[in-house]
Amino acid sequence: MSEDSVAIQFVRSAIASTETAGIDVRRELRGLPLWPALNRPDTTRLSCEQTVTAMRVLWRLTGDELLRLGPRPVPRGTFQMISLGLIHTPDLRAALERLVAFVSITTGYSRSRLVVDGDTCRIEFAAEPLDHVRPLAAELMLTCVHRFMSWLVARRIPLSGLELPFAEPDYSAEYTSIFGRQASFDAPAASISFAARLLAAPVVREEPELLSYIRRSPVDLIYLRDYGTTTADRVRNMLERGDMTHWERADQVAARLSISVQHMRRLLRQEGTSFQQVREELLRDIAVNSLRQGRESIDELSYRLGFSEPSAFRRAFTRWVGSPPGEYRHSLMSGA
Repeated sequence: MSEDSVAIQFVRSAIASTETAGIDVRRELRGLPLWPALNRPDTTRLSCEQTVTAMRVLWRLTGDELLRLGPRPVPRGTFQMISLGLIHTPDLRAALERLVAFVSITTGYSRSRLVVDGDTCRIEFAAEPLDHVRPLAAELMLTCVHRFMSWLVARRIPLSGLELPFAEPDYSAEYTSIFGRQASFDAPAASISFAARLLAAPVVREEPELLSYIRRSPVDLIYLRDYGTTTADRVRNMLERGDMTHWERADQVAARLSISVQHMRRLLRQEGTSFQQVREELLRDIAVNSLRQGRESIDELSYRLGFSEPSAFRRAFTRWVGSPPGEYRHSLMSGA
């Protein structure tokens, strides 16, 4: 699952698993644009768009979020229910502790656990010894968890370890583009490891964002995305969540990011920006969006964005876009 394409073996494995349930998948796929590609050699790669289409068809046909790959069926909607239980946790540790508990109950991976060993954290997913679990199930589980936890905290989680409970497949080179590292095979459980300090990362997403994420699914699991990896992205996300009539100070935002204000400012300088610049860019974007929608007056917008006087907002907006807000709104309405 690279940035631009997906190895065809992953989709073929999902189709083969679905067919074991007696479902005529090929009849459903035959009329789709991706069908010719499915009959090409193993070196063929599918676009991410084609893969999203195939996954949605398979979910619909099976009613199983693990596509009949796991120890037992996972009804559609299970991921939504689990993620709703995670979105309100304070930090990544609490989210993962809850995730492991939910996964153990709902998916058949009953021997799953979160292990913290010194500076390293490991999430393991394991079924009962007699349960047959296909390799793609482990790959899907780990991909989903890794990318979803990165999304929750709006930062990429670099992996220090990746273990898979099966022999090395012929497409193993794909793991570097999926997980950012190569895997170890024939392990007792499927697991990913990362720095334990990241467990303190705050959960910064909210329920409306989650519902949008779920509606897009599995887009965010297939496309590699920059889950707010920069400090500027994370600062902006924190500011967006706050009360815009009383903007948080730099030290308050840094505390919520679990870093010192000096370190935050240094990281922002390295990225060619500053706390004030991030804040002003956010103000500009909110203001432009409001003027396009035309649902509030300029005075109302000025108050919502925390300006003491509408005149101060007008001066700031002119500095940002080159024209006063009233003139900018008029140009939008006139199509100029």
